[in-house]
Amino acid sequence: MTRSRPLRVIQWATGSIGRYAIRAIAEAPDLELAGVWVHGESKDGVDAGTIAGIAPLGVKATRDKRALLALDADCVLYAPLLADVDEMCAILESGKNLVTPTGFSFVKDPSLAGRLESACRKGGVSFHGSGIHPGFAGDRLPLVLSALCRRIDKVTVYEVCDLSQGSESPEMVFGQLGFGMTAEDAAKNPPALMGFMSRIFYESMDMVAAGLGFSIETYEHRHEFALATRDVPIHAGVIQKGHVAGQHFEYTGLVKGKPVIQFNTYWKMSKAIEPNWPFDAPIEYTVEVEGDPSVRCALTPIASKTTEPGLVWTAMNCINAIVPVCEASPGLKSSLDLPIPRATGRFNLPA
Repeated sequence: MTRSRPLRVIQWATGSIGRYAIRAIAEAPDLELAGVWVHGESKDGVDAGTIAGIAPLGVKATRDKRALLALDADCVLYAPLLADVDEMCAILESGKNLVTPTGFSFVKDPSLAGRLESACRKGGVSFHGSGIHPGFAGDRLPLVLSALCRRIDKVTVYEVCDLSQGSESPEMVFGQLGFGMTAEDAAKNPPALMGFMSRIFYESMDMVAAGLGFSIETYEHRHEFALATRDVPIHAGVIQKGHVAGQHFEYTGLVKGKPVIQFNTYWKMSKAIEPNWPFDAPIEYTVEVEGDPSVRCALTPIASKTTEPGLVWTAMNCINAIVPVCEASPGLKSSLDLPIPRATGRFNLPA
């Protein structure tokens, strides 16, 4: 489709994902930054480029949600840590398409789906959940690999992430993520994000199942810890010896009691943990499709020793979904409903 002007995009929240998204919007020939919402007072009124670590863009960040909803914009890239459904519905009802890395890749809950669908219809817009996992590694990639198989017995996805150089927020690391506790306390008080993770991963499993022509009947989850074998200094503080410095989340979808789709997420704050799971990459996603023939595909950054590529992957899968989402008919759109996002116009061709 030939467009007479760039699509105008509002970046909602400027954490790690939001900052990379601002940079990408600024570089994209088919997108234009229309506005930026920020949570903290220290960013209110600051140029979006300054927040993103690039040259000023002439767009000032604001905490005024009403002002942003009143803007003439085509899409909102909604990237807070946790989603607010009321807020998302207000954005949709204001006539703005919405792309988010906060889950919602395949909404099945009738009440939630009904609210979002109604907001989409009222605003005449579309809603899409994207990102790296969910959004790509655990849903789109298994479906792509399935095309190579005559028979599929099981799909397993592994996420490995070294979080030691990540957030500097003690509240995030020791509160939301649950690191630094004793094993006993951690078992009694699961991380605050665990319920959120269950929802988003079960959505991905449901989408893979729907794409392959069946439905998951029951779900199981398991959570285990690895303890620090010495004091571990990280950006957010120090994890004491004998306290939680690694976590493994396992989510399984079953049919007639048989595991058919399984997601494994490994978070490590150090290699000095016990058990020391045998994963060394700073960030990696591996998809295994067992069947005839079986196939394995690993997604890992080249020549990077940090988790930064994972943040870029998350932001860019959202950015590259904006055009197809804006061109779609109104309503909830999963990856089953949209064309594969492509980095159109971003190839670095010789001059």
